Amino acid sequence: MNVELLENVRQAIVFYPGRFSAAQWAFARNADAVIDGDAHPDGFKCCIAGHVLLQSDRMDERELLEVGGFHTGGGMWDEAADALGLTKAQCRELFFPSQWDKPYKQNYYLCASEEESDVASSYLEYFIHKYGTEAERETAERLAAAATHPTPSHDPNPVGPRARAAV
Repeated sequence: MNVELLENVRQAIVFYPGRFSAAQWAFARNADAVIDGDAHPDGFKCCIAGHVLLQSDRMDERELLEVGGFHTGGGMWDEAADALGLTKAQCRELFFPSQWDKPYKQNYYLCASEEESDVASSYLEYFIHKYGTEAERETAERLAAAATHPTPSHDPNPVGPRARAAV
């Protein structure tokens, strides 16, 4: 399992909770403008699999939006699972909160939207400890302890200064 990638995903969700939604493959208020042109995504959110693809540089926000707004995944889940080195069963478990172990599943379905990223982050940590080897768990713990700022490979603030100046 690629624990470094999974820990980067967890950190991106922790540091940018507004960019996470387990129920949506990818979403932006201006998705059509992003897909059809060169617009920056407004209110962009994506699920765990989407974050995996962003963090692994396999896709960017525009490409995720082209795939679909709600979980239409299939091949994209497979690609995210491949990036993480997961089995099919692990893929289904990780990417679908309905498959999470107790109490995480219940916590997810009972949480407020502003708590969703915290619940997902907790499950990602649990998932690493459940399936990771001792060395992988130690790596994840070391990375988590060293995290003082986000490490996303994608632009966490899609409305940067250049875009604001053009408005």
